[in-house]
Formats: sequence, C-alpha cells, structure tokens
Amino acid sequence: MTTLFYRNFRLLILAILVILTWGISAFFTLPRLEDPELVSRIAVVTTFLPGADAERVEALVTEKIEEELSEIEEIKSYESDSRAGSSIITIELLDSVEEAGADAIWLRIRERLNRAAPELPVGASPPRLEEVEIKAYALIAALIWEQDSEPNYAIINRLSELLKDELLGLSGTEKVDIFGKQDEEIVVEIDQAQLASIGLTPEQLSRQIQQSDAKVSAGLLRSQNNDLLLEIESDLDSLERIRSIPINFSEQGQFALLGDIAEVRKTIIKPPRELTLINGRPAAALGVFVESDYQIDLWAKTAEAEINKFRKQLGEGLKLEMIFNQSNYIENRLESLIFNLFISGFLVFAITVFLMGWKSAIVVGLALPLSTCMVLGSMGLLDIPLHQMSITGIIVALGLLIDTAIIVVDEVSQGVVSGLKSEVAITKAIHHLFMPLMASTLTTTLAFLPIALMPGPSGEFVGSIGISVILAVLSSLLISITISSA
Repeated sequence: MTTLFYRNFRLLILAILVILTWGISAFFTLPRLEDPELVSRIAVVTTFLPGADAERVEALVTEKIEEELSEIEEIKSYESDSRAGSSIITIELLDSVEEAGADAIWLRIRERLNRAAPELPVGASPPRLEEVEIKAYALIAALIWEQDSEPNYAIINRLSELLKDELLGLSGTEKVDIFGKQDEEIVVEIDQAQLASIGLTPEQLSRQIQQSDAKVSAGLLRSQNNDLLLEIESDLDSLERIRSIPINFSEQGQFALLGDIAEVRKTIIKPPRELTLINGRPAAALGVFVESDYQIDLWAKTAEAEINKFRKQLGEGLKLEMIFNQSNYIENRLESLIFNLFISGFLVFAITVFLMGWKSAIVVGLALPLSTCMVLGSMGLLDIPLHQMSITGIIVALGLLIDTAIIVVDEVSQGVVSGLKSEVAITKAIHHLFMPLMASTLTTTLAFLPIALMPGPSGEFVGSIGISVILAVLSSLLISITISSA
C-alpha cells in the first residue's frame, strides 16, 4: 500500500492532476469576502409611548417587555433605556447560539413581544424588533451635490432610488441601504385673509381636508354569493388632487377649492431626520450588501460598470463617487497569498537544491502547491470562504507544509544511497517515520484546535485561521506519505 503510487506511475500523475484541478477550481469558485461573517446575536426592541415621561415609560412599557424576555433562555443579557416617549431594549443572545438556530430564537422573541403588546397602555406602539446585521458593505457609493446653491433633495432622492434599483438588479446583490435620503411632506400654507373672508378657522379647514381622504364605504352590493363594499376612489395621490379638494364654507352649500385659499406644495421635512455629508457637501450614500455565497471581487466589477454607466447620465452639479469598495481589500489578500506561495516555493526549491540535490528539490517543491490545493479544496467542502482570516491561516501554514515532505524524501534518499531498492526504501521509510510524523501532525493540530473550536463571535472571526492550519498539516502528511515518497 505504501508503494502504490511508485508502482503505478499513471495513477501518480492522475492523482497530482486531480489535486491540482480540485484546488484551482476551488480557488476560482470559493466565495470571497474581506472579513468572516458573524451570526446576528444582537437586536434592538423599540417601543413608543407619545407624551409619557421616562418613569412612566419604564413602568408601563419597559418592565412589561422585560418580563416576557426573561423567559427566553438563550438571551445572554439585555439593556434597557427608557426615555420620554420611547423605550429601547438591546438584546444579546448567548455565544453558543449557532447560525442555524438564531432565526428560530428571534421568532420566539417576536412571539413574546406580540404577547406583551396587549398589556401595554393605550397609545403605545407595538414593540418592534430589529436585528443588528453584523456584515460589512461590499460597496458604498455617494451622490454628491456639487453646486453652491441649496441642495435639491428631491433630485437626490429620485436619483438615489434609481441607482438603488439598478444595483438591486445585479446578480448577487442582497440588499441596498440609502443614507441621507430626505423625507418629503406636503405643506398647505394658508392665506389668512382669504380664509377669514369665507369664515373658516384653520382647525375647520384641517378637519375638512382629513375627511376628504377618509376611507369609508359608499355603499354595499349584496348578492346570493357575495357582499361587496363599494368605495369611491379618493386617494390624494397628487398635488393637483389636493388643490382640488372642495372646502365647504356656508350652510347654503357654497364651497371653494383648497388651491384657491391656500398654497399647496411638496417640500423636504425640516429639520431633516438624518443628514449625509461627503467632504462637507450634501449627499445621499448607498451601502450595498452582497450574498454570502458570491465572489465580491467579481460582483464589484459588474457594479463598477453599472455605476460608471449611471454616472454618465447625471447632469451638472451632481457627482457620483465610490466611497468604499471591499473588492480592493480582497484582491490585496489574494495577491498576498499568491506572492507568498511563489516566494515560499522558490526558497524551498533553492535551499533544497543546495542541500539535497535537484531531484529531491523537485519532489519537495511539488509538495507545497499540492498541499495548498488540498487545503483550498477542503475549504470548499467545509463551506469556508476566502477572507483575510482563512488566507492568513494558509500563509501561516506555508512553513509547515514542506516539513514532512523534506523528512520523507531525505529518508527515502538515504535508503537508496545505502543500497536498498527504491520500493524497499520507500516501504522502510514510511514504516519508520509514520508514527513520528503522525505525532508531530497531531501535536500541531491540537495546538490550533482551540482556535478552530472557539465559541461565539471571536471564534467565528478567527476560527478559520485554526481550521486552515489544521487542514494544511493534515494535507501535508497525506501528500508526504503517498505522493512525495513515490
């Protein structure tokens, strides 16, 4: 068994080609991220009670919600902040909660919040749970107002929505968030003199406007099979419809149009609820999330082409800039891995040629790319993406990948020099070295095992370093006692 590849040269070549193909295909298909993704274990529960002071909010809202949350065993801790008119509770789950079970736990928490809602005082909003997504944006772009005049947020809002739709249409895009988008409102500015001339007060005018948009039934159509409510289409979906609202100002049925007694216009809510500034200039920023199983560097090229196309459609006074592009960092990590692999291979070959001869140098040098390809292929089987932690683990392991190969090749060479046949020398070397090499590999594996098994967010972030190193030393042992020895 130890001389299987020595006795079957074609099988040896086939094994080498399969390993190389496996590793190279994994390198080009593995998802690529800058940082590992963490399980969402933090969420915020927000409840509003307008007009209540902080003490009343604490007693009537926060404590009732906390009573329900205390029954969820997977909650590690929660912190509450009761303010005038609002209650904010931050929830953190146990570190032992895995990604597969997190969604079920959040669902149970939502059910508890729904159970607490009827116990809240009248006027309180339903508790709203928002999970904190621990994931980096793949790309952040900003639409910047370059003119010195007051920014036209209506244009910025419209263009940012158009760009959002374009980015959502790209394959691999998960979600797009817009920052600095200004909410619009419709303002009815009353002409006091005109209103006084028809004998109405602002309160009466406001009441008539509200009644004009009331969703009430205009009648009921009964049949043997169905009862259908009839409703007049009265949506105030345009400024012109609002201006055309009839305002009754006398018992004789006289009326005037709202547009005749008031100015109706759409404007931005002031003061703004949020504001985005890029280099001191007003802007709207778009943050894009990419699906976890997608290669961000390939997605970014498509996104950049779409952004460049959109940039050409902008008028004067508007600029579209890339604020952050995660693919740049990913490409740097991959270039670092390839560079270190080539440098390591060159140094290993040069030193081995000097100390062991060119035949041994070729065999030992081949162990480095083969072991690396096995690591990449195994990462594909374990669904470990290429990110800075997994790549760091591979780079750390580069120095460990050739140790066993050097020992095995040297032992076989010494046997051949002493007069043994090659097949006998291989068998003797493997039987003599298997247990020491296995013990050395297990020692290294056990040293990195705590990192690979570390629980919680810290383990999810750095755990792939340990996994990469463990895969590397195991691959190195397997290559050394099979292919390198042949």
